[in-house]
Amino acid sequence: MKVSRARWTSASFLTYAGGLTVLVAAFSLLGVISADHGKGAFAGWSVVFFLAIEACAFALRRRRRPVAAGIFAFVAVGMFAVMLGAFFNWFGWLHGGNGPFSGFHVGLLAVELLTILVALVALRVFRFPLLVLIVAGLGWHFVTDVLSSGGNWTALVTLFVGIVLFFIGLSIDGGDSRPYGFWVHFVAGLTVGGSLLYFWHSGDFRWTLIIIVSLVFIGIGSVARRSIWAVLGAVGLALATGHFALDRGISLGGESVSRPENWVGPVAYLCLGFFYVLLGLMLARRGDTADQT
Repeated sequence: MKVSRARWTSASFLTYAGGLTVLVAAFSLLGVISADHGKGAFAGWSVVFFLAIEACAFALRRRRRPVAAGIFAFVAVGMFAVMLGAFFNWFGWLHGGNGPFSGFHVGLLAVELLTILVALVALRVFRFPLLVLIVAGLGWHFVTDVLSSGGNWTALVTLFVGIVLFFIGLSIDGGDSRPYGFWVHFVAGLTVGGSLLYFWHSGDFRWTLIIIVSLVFIGIGSVARRSIWAVLGAVGLALATGHFALDRGISLGGESVSRPENWVGPVAYLCLGFFYVLLGLMLARRGDTADQT
């Protein structure tokens, strides 16, 4: 079975939007059921919702609607995680913390690991690249949750996982499985960029480092033919521009000004926009090609 690629069309957009809306609405409805009838009802109805969505996924697959089937498979994996969490919570096996990395909780780790395994099975059956987002995203969270409990160490582990995911993405890009690589690069870029922002979100020197890393991201996007890195690099440049133009103030005639003039922000972002265009023209001149997903 070939990889189910979704071209950006009105039909594919509506399919994505519809499937994700189903997931959010189902979760909201289960929340209402839980509030009215308790944890047991939440767990029981989550099974019904999971089976119904999974049945839709396989029905669409049989009707040769691979994109719609893949979207419903994605939603089904999400509903599986909700169902598993509902039963674990009902049995008293989940213990909430003060944050996403607030200690070693076997129940939560079990939910994450089982959801990853189910996503891998769904990926093998439906061949839908969006399912890789669950595998890569939860894989990062699982490893980081096992090895850390918040703070700087969590950021360091996140940075390491992001670098590993980047090389995994490059290895996937080398063959027919390239469509799967996008979401690996997406999670890699977010984890690497997010961890560096955690360390370097204050001070002019640190924001200068963010600018350098952002330019490196854009270069990676061109070389690896993965535009998501350029997107994240552009976000980093915009954040750094905000710091220098809006947060730190400016110095006029050697006198410190606590707040920048009203024109500084618009002018700074105007210059940034032209810089984006200049970078785009430079990359196009060097033969930058479109992502082959």
